[in-house]
Amino acid sequence: MTARRFIPSLMLLLCLGALPAAAQEPSGSGLALGVRAALGIPAGDATQAQSLKDTFGSSVAPQVDLSYFFSRQLSLGAYFQYGIASGPDDQCSNGGSCSSKVLRFGIDLDYHFRPDGFIAPWVGVGVGYEIGTLGVGEDDSFRLKLQGYDLGHAHFGVDLQLTRSLAVGPYISASLGQYSKNSLRLGGAAEISADIASDQKKLHVWIQPGVRVQFRL
Repeated sequence: MTARRFIPSLMLLLCLGALPAAAQEPSGSGLALGVRAALGIPAGDATQAQSLKDTFGSSVAPQVDLSYFFSRQLSLGAYFQYGIASGPDDQCSNGGSCSSKVLRFGIDLDYHFRPDGFIAPWVGVGVGYEIGTLGVGEDDSFRLKLQGYDLGHAHFGVDLQLTRSLAVGPYISASLGQYSKNSLRLGGAAEISADIASDQKKLHVWIQPGVRVQFRL
């Protein structure tokens, strides 16, 4: 079974397994808003021709997510992340004019251990979509955009339950992605978009250590 099929199947099984618990604990249900700050560490290749690090560089990646808790332990939510990336060293480290960002959005399924304890670990899996852009030169005269699926990601964290409605703590996530489309613009010419050929596609990984604050609404 490929990663593209395994992660959604695992999320479905966890949802089905949690339905009895959700029915028994209606008082634990409700919405939660999460705010995160993370450092994005790239690994792997963006395409056959270039590594992910040499394309977008590392990133500072704030994120917001909105989740629904079926019980005090199980939640399903949507997230949006706006990563401000450093760009490739050869273009951006010596005062060159460049900008780079990585947008990621999708869904997460999380399980919270000991949700009523002061120290409450949690784990989760998810899938999503990723769009990375690199602009170089005045007015981004050279602009590259790559986009494709986040085939699956997993994260683990430890919450400190400050109150029943407020938790804060560290986490780390790892996502496996593959770009399938690219766009290129040079100077004032029109942007050219195309699918990436199968033999040019590569897998890449984002490792993200960070901190999350979550508010139960």
